[in-house]
Parts: sequence; C-alpha cells; structure tokens
Amino acid sequence: MAQPIDQVTRLREQRDRFIAFAFAGAEVLMELDSEYRITYSAGTAEHLLGVSSDRLVGLQIDALVAPGDRVTLQELMRRIQNAGRMERTRLHFLRKNEPFRGILSGITFPERPGTTFLTLSRAQRGDYTGRDGGGTKGDQAPTTIPEPIPQNGDEFARLAARRLEDAERFGEDVRMTLIDFDENSIKDRLDPEAVEQFIEGVESYLRAWSVGGNSVGVLENGKYGVIHDKNLQPEQVTSRISEIASLFDPAGEGIQVNASTLDLSADSLTAEDISKALVYTINRFVEEGGEDFAIRSIKDSYTEAINETLTKVNAFRQTLTSDNFVLVLQPIIDLKAWGVHHYEALARMVQGDKLFLPARFIGFAEEFGVVNEFDLMVVRKSIFMLKESRKLQPRASVAVNLSGKSLSNDGFVQQLLLMLAENRDVLPRLMFEVTESSELKDLEAANRILQKLRSFGCKISIDDFGAGAAAFQYLKALQVDFVKIDGSYIRDAFNTRYGIPFLKAMAQLATDMGIQSIGEMVEDARTMWLLNDVGVQFGQGYFFGRPMPDVFNFRLAPLPDRSGLERTLVSRY
Repeated sequence: MAQPIDQVTRLREQRDRFIAFAFAGAEVLMELDSEYRITYSAGTAEHLLGVSSDRLVGLQIDALVAPGDRVTLQELMRRIQNAGRMERTRLHFLRKNEPFRGILSGITFPERPGTTFLTLSRAQRGDYTGRDGGGTKGDQAPTTIPEPIPQNGDEFARLAARRLEDAERFGEDVRMTLIDFDENSIKDRLDPEAVEQFIEGVESYLRAWSVGGNSVGVLENGKYGVIHDKNLQPEQVTSRISEIASLFDPAGEGIQVNASTLDLSADSLTAEDISKALVYTINRFVEEGGEDFAIRSIKDSYTEAINETLTKVNAFRQTLTSDNFVLVLQPIIDLKAWGVHHYEALARMVQGDKLFLPARFIGFAEEFGVVNEFDLMVVRKSIFMLKESRKLQPRASVAVNLSGKSLSNDGFVQQLLLMLAENRDVLPRLMFEVTESSELKDLEAANRILQKLRSFGCKISIDDFGAGAAAFQYLKALQVDFVKIDGSYIRDAFNTRYGIPFLKAMAQLATDMGIQSIGEMVEDARTMWLLNDVGVQFGQGYFFGRPMPDVFNFRLAPLPDRSGLERTLVSRY
C-alpha cells in the first residue's frame, strides 16, 4: 500500500517542479521579499555571477546590476508590482565587477503578497532582446552602460520596425506609445543637474516598460517613443512622468504630459509598408505634438501616409511633364583655351516670368523615392536640347546630374541605358555628374554602371568633390574623367590660412590620377586666376555666366588682364 505523501514532501515537489520550469529558459532563480532582498536562490549562480546561490541570500537585487542600469532596475520592479509580471528584459549584471548582458524576467503571485520571483540568464548572440545592433556582440562586456537609445525619429522608426518584426515572429502583442512634454518648462524651473536627473529618470522608466528593456527612442527634445506590451497604458505614462518631474522640483509640481498609444497590428501590410507608416506617424507626431494627435493604429497611419504621398507624387509627376519644369544652362570654361568647354543643365521651376531653384522639389523626389523620375526627365530634356539645337550651339556639350539613389535603382539604370542606346548620335556631347546628395553604397556596382555610360562616349564627373565624407572613396573606386571641386574650398581660398594649399593639393591629386578638375563658384577675376595658377583646368560661376534658358548666342567675355589684381599666394606654398 502506498505511503501517504506528507505536506513537506508535496511542497518540495512543487518547488522542484517550479524550479525545473523556470530553468527551462533561465540559469538562476531568485525569490525577493518586499524590500527586494534575495531570500532564496537556486541554479548556476556561481557560473553566471561568480558567487554561490547561498551567498546571494541577503543581498539587495540591485547589488548584482551594473551601476548604469540600477535606475532602470528600480522602474522594472515597479513594473512587476503593477503588472504582475515582466518578460525577458535585458540589463547589465556584474560578475566579479565585470559587466555582462543578462536577461531578466519576473512574476508575482496574488497568494504570495510581497514576494517577487526573478529568473536570470545570460543573453546570447542573436537573442530577441539583443538584435538592435547596439552595444557588443554575444556576451562580451558592453562599451557603454546603459546602451545609447535612438536620438531622432528616423532611428526610432527603424528600431520600432525591428521590434514589430520580432514581435510577429514570437507571437507577441506590442504597441507604440508616443510621448510629448514641455521640456523647456522643466529647464526653466530646475537647475541643469536636476534636469539631467529628470531626463535620466524618464528614460529609465520608459526602458523598464519597453520590449526587452531597450525599445525607447528620443524623437526630439521632450518627445519620446516606446515599444511595449499591452500592460502599459497611456494614462500610466503621463502620471509617472509627471510624478518623476515633481520629485526634482522644489515646489513639488508635476508636468503636463501627452501620450498616444498606437495599435501596431498590421497583418495586411508588408515590412516596407510598415516602415513607411512608422516614419510617417513619428514625423507627424514630432510636427504636431501630442495634444491633438489623432492617429491610433499603424494601419490608419499607413492609409494616411499613402494618400498624402500619392497626392504629392501625382503633383510632382504633373509638374515634371508641364511647361513649368525647364532646364537652364550654365557655361563651364576652359581656363587655358578661354572658351566654353560645356554647359551644365540645371532644373528650374517657372513661376510667372521668373525662374526658381526647385530645392524642395528635389528633396521631395529623394525622400519619396521618385528622384529617378526627376533624373530621367532631365536626361530626356537634355538629349532633346542636344538634338534640337535651337537654344544650344550645334557642337556644344551638356552635363547632367545623376543622384546616387538613381544609380542604385536597377529600373532607372535600365531605362537610362535604353534611352542612351536610342540616341547614340548625341552621346559624345552628353556628360554626367554624379552627385553625393545620397551616398552610393555599392561603389563597385556603381563603377560598372559608370563605365557602361563611358562606353557610350559619355564623360563622367564627380560633383561637389570634397563636400562629403565619401568623396575620396568615390575618387578611389570610380573611374571618372572630371572632378568638380566643391565651392566651399573655392570660397575659403582667400579667407583661411590653409585654403590655397588645400585647393592646390586637390587639383594636384586629380592631375596625378589623370583626372581633370573643375572649380565652381567663381565670382571674380582673382578667383579665376587662382584656379588657373593651382592647376584647375575649368571654372564655373557667375563671373563667366549665370544659368540661362538659351545659350545659342552666348559669348564669353574677353580674358581679364591680371594687372592691378593682387597676385595669388600660390608661390608661398
């Protein structure tokens, strides 16, 4: 006859089952009292934390956490008490004073008031909470504790898209809350140190409630975004942030906070659609603030974004094909031969009897992915101009700008090559300037395209050389015929100590590589002679001629006399 199981044995079995369940996904189990002191510990604490389970008993839980994450831990413990549980949040723990990434989960039971159960394991490479590209790989010590959070809307939108993708993979229900408070009012009331502590408190609070403890972003001053589970409600956010403000205010005043929570369920949307909707939503929130923000779901946001984008894109396309979109031509001068070498085709918008630079028009084209249509239209108009010759002398050449984004678009490249193949008779008079407004990511692929253009007889130039960080990489990786030196170097030539030597060095580098150079923003004879002296072969600027819709009768002014002009300082260097 089986012996009855006594109460102690039954409790021990229940405890062992609970521990076995906990360790299916964790390495250490800890039980905390109401003061967050460890009262029980089991597992591989020696391996993970460098101290035995027995020696953990009696320690405060924050003694195990790296200093930079202790404020976040405090908020996490508040979260567990409020929500009853906290799943897989990343913090940095200490092993013999060396930090490592740990994954902390927690739960409370109504029948055990004042007791909190925590499980801890080491974060592994590719862990759900670690796939944000920040910090270090695997379980190496982090370089920064806590890891920096995104500092603008675009970065946070990318983070949110990754979190949403992860949530879908793991079957989790996540939401996005956007928060807005008047940071300037806090700065007016508090000293700088208190303001810094307040901001740290807000960010720690949001980290504690965020997915994985690292799904928070700063959109701009006083505006934050957080990706979280369904337990966090907007009224909790506004109340807690106001409470944190009152802790640092001598008058004990809080702060007005607006929070809007969005449903991120988007079964019918692709990952690209979701990314666009997130960017649109966050940008709208940054522009409008939280008080009157009305978007409540990512699907609604996507619909609004699509409608607004379609309206703008349709207007853009109508403008491209209208008579209001024209090209003007600015001469580029051979400084030795003193004659027009070629013209640069520049887009302009006609309003009444005036021409305007369409800077916002081009910016829109790049932002909404239609710059390839803009570039194709400029090429098409330039080819027509070369064929028609009513506004251009019969043998004149024209240079056209190509965006880096266009060159990275396979559809654009195919259409461009087809257009060139159909107009081979004018291609020796057609040049292309590669602009750096959007960096080329694959320089090897870009170079193959450029060499195909050169095989048609077209010359290639790098525009605004020296203006961006990638300029010298371009020069190294791309085989080109010209570089156009950015106008900032021309302007600085007479105003800074190193202006002329720098300009001379850039011209010499191009010459040594068998590339001809163009200096832009030439406004007077002194600058023209300087370019000539340092070895720049061509010049462009108002001194030679402004952009004109018709250059058929353009005549370059006589070469200016150097007498009376201050001699350049090139000889000193």
